Amino acid sequence: MNRIYLFLLIMLSMLLAGCASSPAAIDRTAKAGEWLEVTDYIDGDTFRVKSGKDSVTVRLLYVDTPEIHNEDEGSDPYGDEASSYTKELLEQSGEVRLTFDKESKDHYGRTLAIVELKDGRILNELLLQEGLAKVMIVEPNVKMENVYKGLEQQAKHDMIGIWSSGHEKSQTDIPVKKAAQIGIELMVDKRAELVTIKNTTYDSINLEGWKLISVRGNQTYTFDSVQLPSQGTLQISSSEKNAAPDSKNMLIWEVDNVWNNNEPDPGELYNENNELVAVWEDP
Repeated sequence: MNRIYLFLLIMLSMLLAGCASSPAAIDRTAKAGEWLEVTDYIDGDTFRVKSGKDSVTVRLLYVDTPEIHNEDEGSDPYGDEASSYTKELLEQSGEVRLTFDKESKDHYGRTLAIVELKDGRILNELLLQEGLAKVMIVEPNVKMENVYKGLEQQAKHDMIGIWSSGHEKSQTDIPVKKAAQIGIELMVDKRAELVTIKNTTYDSINLEGWKLISVRGNQTYTFDSVQLPSQGTLQISSSEKNAAPDSKNMLIWEVDNVWNNNEPDPGELYNENNELVAVWEDP
């Protein structure tokens, strides 16, 4: 019995040692706000940085560049150009600084980030401006959705890069559909950074997957599973001072100063089917 126990113990130790040395088992992370050395280039939207002793694979947030393949298959149109452009900018910068949205890892374990170059420019945005990437939004990472779609539309209008053929499609080509009237009112107090959604119907509404958008402020709030009660109201604050600790009808937007107080900034509310439900026209 002792020999069997010893054998099992040795096998378990070997298994654990193997897992500890496996790259997939290491939780490689990169901190926001630190300058990190770029160590390798993969393609137009993926590269590696050094964070401490770890090598971290970074995948650009909100954008998708054309694929590059081996010589036999050939690359997608502008795949090589996007890859070369990204490599050139990263080589010039040497180091990058990362910022994140709600989820910082994808299902491959790559770090999802907005990438700032040493000169202050944003790599994600430069690729869109040069027509070398399309917008790709994967919820819950939607914070810069409107800004990036605007950059994409400008490149498409100028017919540069992947848009030069005039035949490419994007997420922004999908027309906005208006939902059937369901009795929702939207009100915004910009200076207080406070939005009020009122349900004038006699039915409770589950807001899961709904989106509240600051049009000029270019920010999007995506709702989790929350009930808007019959004849009730729900408030969304982008300033934590507005929220009482025990308030059940107050949600906190994670970004401060969402609403633009210097220019008109309408608010829009979309349901889970991306249908426009309510609009607040900034007077």
